[in-house]
Amino acid sequence: MLVCRSGKHLYALPDDFPATPAGGYTSRPTWYPTLAQVTSPGKSEPTCAASSVKFTHPVVPLDKLTTTIPYGMMTGDHVTPIDHAYLGIASLETPEAQRSEADYVDVTAPAGGTIIELSSLGAPSTNRVVIDHGCGVYTVYMVLNRPSGVLANAYKEMTAKGGPLRLSLPIKAGEVFGRQRDNPLDLNVFDGSQWLSGFASPASYLTADTWKPYTADYLPFFSGAIRTAMEASLQRTTAPRVGKIDHDVIGAAAGNWFLDGTFGYGGNPITTYQNATTRVSGGSVQGKNSTAWSHLSISPHHVDTTRWVFSIGWFSDPKGDHQQMLLEVPAGKPDPSKLTAASGTVVYELYKIGFTYPGSDSGARAPMSPLPVGYTVFLGQPKGSVILQVNADNSLSLEFGTAFTAAKRTYRR
Repeated sequence: MLVCRSGKHLYALPDDFPATPAGGYTSRPTWYPTLAQVTSPGKSEPTCAASSVKFTHPVVPLDKLTTTIPYGMMTGDHVTPIDHAYLGIASLETPEAQRSEADYVDVTAPAGGTIIELSSLGAPSTNRVVIDHGCGVYTVYMVLNRPSGVLANAYKEMTAKGGPLRLSLPIKAGEVFGRQRDNPLDLNVFDGSQWLSGFASPASYLTADTWKPYTADYLPFFSGAIRTAMEASLQRTTAPRVGKIDHDVIGAAAGNWFLDGTFGYGGNPITTYQNATTRVSGGSVQGKNSTAWSHLSISPHHVDTTRWVFSIGWFSDPKGDHQQMLLEVPAGKPDPSKLTAASGTVVYELYKIGFTYPGSDSGARAPMSPLPVGYTVFLGQPKGSVILQVNADNSLSLEFGTAFTAAKRTYRR
């Protein structure tokens, strides 16, 4: 949402967007870019149906697939619910020092398409690949350990160049484009014909992660034994098995928030966009530890949805020190989806997240191996109190402690 004229950059700012309808946006607002505009600027909009795209091959061998972390996890500087799943593989159950070349597994395209991007996330074993499957459907893979197969030559080119590549590389269903061993494989699926209605202010994602409202459940694209195996591997046992990332409740405390004075997911002050003389790049915020320093989410746990996670990018360090804690909702207090302006100020207790393993599972596993299917969480060690208040203008005020002082912060969607 940027106009460049005569060298001057003019950004659409939060107050320029229309107010969100009372029921939220149930389809893409006309001012929001289409998925094709986000992923492939200049490309024509698809005319075929996304439902015509079928995933006929697994992403990793099914006999090596272990446990999958669903969409929606909040961890580290992923303060808001994550828009990708993590496919666990058998090698992660072996201590890293004991792994060999034989532990690598092939990563293959679930359907035919065109690889349009290869980039690095900062280390040789952390690569990002985007495949356009046509009809507005894209798959994205991150923290890919070794681009290989059809990407072998492109990987050499990227390494020599030292920067990302825009590609137009055909790939067939089942064709190898990478190898994986040392961490779960991140998997996103985006569908330009879908729209997540649980983001109260989609404009907040124009400054980074603009694709988020198009995040799609990947299970319906698979069928037969592949779908059965991928569904069975998911930690979450309740619907939707693949998880959920959009938890905003308009007029209530539930969902994602961004610090007052900043513009959405990018984490930069609004003044940065007001005063821009060049395009504002994403990925960092001057003087802050990460873009997530300004993020807040009060959302259900991605596996045990009976528990609420209080996830914040600024706990005590104003430069950013992300924390995830459980928010206790005792009898007599509203849960965050029902905490409204009429509730007044409410104090909640925060706790470290503890894990309970199903059946006879002892919880002993290698550091990168995902937790088992069906685990639950419990309130661990106390982490203090937080006071919350939803304001009449639908902003949210908070402070750590039991009463508001001059240190009170306000967050907006």
